[in-house]
Amino acid sequence: MSGAPIVIVGGASWWPGSYRNFASMLREISGSEVHVAPVTPLDWTLGYFRGFGQLIFEVASTVDRALLESEAKKAVLVGHSAGGLACRVYIGGDPPYGGRRYSGHRRVECLITLGTPHNIADKERLAPITRVNELFPGALHSEAGLRYLSVAGSADDGASSPRSRKRYERFVEDGRIAGDGVVPVDAAILTGSESMVVDGIHHNRRLGRWYGSDRETVELWWPEELRVGGSLVGGTRA
Repeated sequence: MSGAPIVIVGGASWWPGSYRNFASMLREISGSEVHVAPVTPLDWTLGYFRGFGQLIFEVASTVDRALLESEAKKAVLVGHSAGGLACRVYIGGDPPYGGRRYSGHRRVECLITLGTPHNIADKERLAPITRVNELFPGALHSEAGLRYLSVAGSADDGASSPRSRKRYERFVEDGRIAGDGVVPVDAAILTGSESMVVDGIHHNRRLGRWYGSDRETVELWWPEELRVGGSLVGGTRA
């Protein structure tokens, strides 16, 4: 067991309270304290017009508070949907983002993303994601010991579901591929990260069984070494 506190960073259309049950399950499975960053849909909407600095500040503040309360040195970040992109910005690197240089990689031991659209087509409306990829490409800090795990759901095939295909084509050119009903599998795998594709998992509860639906579902993808009684194991999930 790591003992590191866990910080959940939610997606663009989710309120922090939506993750209450998910946080409770992670607390039981890991034995660690779990915090939810107070990022709201309003923060995401304002971010598109004013920049995402305030949103990233909320992530940083939540990590700082979690570490202070636990007296741990590093945290585990769990980013759902667009929340995974916010985590990557917070983890940061040398180049500044929005005029500020972030260095969360010094305070994070593991980043787990759930249905995050990392790899996307070159579309103008996806410019914020493209910018993140340009500044902080792939598993940027993996060689320094930061673990990256990309979890992708495979519940709807865009080849047989016109609705899913349309959603997938927000991110990729051809949506006739598998995905979680919103983000296709190929887009959800961060280059250079460990990866896990989980069958039957949707992007959110409105579509069906999602990444955090119940303990059984969470245990499909939550790393063994981050569980109560777990031990550090190597290897790459695929």
